[in-house]
Amino acid sequence: MLAGLGLLALVVWLSEPRQTFETLARLAPWQAAVLVATSFGVSLFTALAWHAILRCYGHRVSVWYLFELTIIAFAAGWAIPSGFVAGIPLAAWFLRRRGVPFSKGMASFGISRFLELTAYAGILPVALLSAVGSRSTVRVGAAAMLGAMLLAYLDLFLDWRLARRLLRRVGRVSSRLRRPIQAAVAFCADVAYFFDGPVGYVLLAAAFSFAAIGMALARALLASAFLDLGLSTPEVVVMFAITVLLMAVPFLPGAIGALEGGIAAAFEMIGRSKADGLAYALSVHAAELVVVAAGFALFGHLGVGHLRSRDRAAASAAARHAPGRA
Repeated sequence: MLAGLGLLALVVWLSEPRQTFETLARLAPWQAAVLVATSFGVSLFTALAWHAILRCYGHRVSVWYLFELTIIAFAAGWAIPSGFVAGIPLAAWFLRRRGVPFSKGMASFGISRFLELTAYAGILPVALLSAVGSRSTVRVGAAAMLGAMLLAYLDLFLDWRLARRLLRRVGRVSSRLRRPIQAAVAFCADVAYFFDGPVGYVLLAAAFSFAAIGMALARALLASAFLDLGLSTPEVVVMFAITVLLMAVPFLPGAIGALEGGIAAAFEMIGRSKADGLAYALSVHAAELVVVAAGFALFGHLGVGHLRSRDRAAASAAARHAPGRA
């Protein structure tokens, strides 16, 4: 965290702080509230997708509880540099208390993230229409991501089982890896089960996941409009794509400093002011930080509730087995 804050301070110092804060001053309070609302909107649509996936597995969990878990997972993934993966097992742990097997909880949240990546890959070609997108490295990266997504879907729908076969081969190398390999194979089987199930659930989950990415893209477009940056739609898509990539790099909590520096450099590449890029990144990052704060508060609330219920269950069990009790 200290390293991230130090990097952020360096980026602000190099990006003309006065001009940056003048650009941020264009943001009215109601506009800031709208950006925060869109950030919570992303979590809501993710929760709805998660709800549809769990229903396919035969588990009914309230959308509100899943909304809370989505926010908690986002906060955990933000705090622990992991490419936002760290929140998935935490959310699955909470779901296990509601009777959902841990593997299916992991699979359900992983599927929703996979569908969101599909939506992200769908809008990625728009970024290629910009000056940054015309660079060969960007085009190669976009082609690699689209190819990986296509391979994953072919593996799922043609039942190639490439991941499970590879895992089993790895498991034969060492007996020590047998248990984690078996857990990973079970996870892959749960994922495949969803895509082999009723197509209505798949379409519903995909629609909500696409809506989550659409909400995040809308936040980027609104941030550009509110700050009066004058970016074209392809340029905003490029900044959105860079934001997703930088947030997924597991180096610093929440990509603090790295996100701001990367966006400021991208703005300079397209002939824009670094200060405007920094202001854009700070506005988007600040909106997400509100969700992170809410996630920490919810984790404390739900975690304390879990401990209290466990203590009550232990006390009840002790009372039932107390000497002299019938």
